[in-house]
Amino acid sequence: MKKQIITFSASEQTLIKTSGLGAYSSRKVSYIQSHFELGENWDGFDSVRAVWYNDYRSIACVLDSLGNCIVPHEVLMVKGKVRVNLVASISDGDELTDRLTSYPAVAFVVDASAKVDGENAAPITPSQFEQFAEAVRTDAERASAGAISAETSAQSALASEQAADVHADNALAYSQNSEASSVSASVYALDAKTYSQNANDSAVSAENSAKEAEDWADKAEQSAKDLGYMEFYIDGNGHLIMERTDNVDNIDFTLENGHLIMEVL
Repeated sequence: MKKQIITFSASEQTLIKTSGLGAYSSRKVSYIQSHFELGENWDGFDSVRAVWYNDYRSIACVLDSLGNCIVPHEVLMVKGKVRVNLVASISDGDELTDRLTSYPAVAFVVDASAKVDGENAAPITPSQFEQFAEAVRTDAERASAGAISAETSAQSALASEQAADVHADNALAYSQNSEASSVSASVYALDAKTYSQNANDSAVSAENSAKEAEDWADKAEQSAKDLGYMEFYIDGNGHLIMERTDNVDNIDFTLENGHLIMEVL
């Protein structure tokens, strides 16, 4: 169940309501939670209590360490105004040594009587001593939980510090690797430049060789023309055909044992 919250501010004797609904129907139980902002002169007491009352009942509730308490259901049983004032005290053994009270403030109005089925009664609001003991127990549990949380946070901080050291070592290693990689990249770049230059030189050499080969082919063809040449081939009819230049001397052909013999005259 989501609770309704009403808030108050206390300074010296003055108590002022600062927020919350102004009216409720009757017979609510543990539905309205109050919070008191304790200002000037309200610290250093053994206990601070909110006294809730109407024309028929008066119930005191001990504030917890956060200044909170539940509005007791006893003051919500009948129609009428519900008021509250604060009481703070210091005791030395059984002797009351200090007490501070505030002026009352109207907390809200019970403006309608609600019907409920059956006679199920809510538990009586605990006595001030029982409330104080419960508040002490709750604060002890909060302190224990806070100590455990603090220890957990310390362990997490140590783990984070160790992780930070590991990340720092990794960052240094990555930096060193990066530097080495940079040097390697420079070497590779120089090698690539050298290979590119060699490839360019080879291409020039290949071009020169091709040009020389072409020159030698022209010279060979010219020499053949100067010295004369002849060529044999078989035509489409199966005849042996010979072609020669004019400067080739006369030649003679003979058959010996089925072999064609050519002789230059």
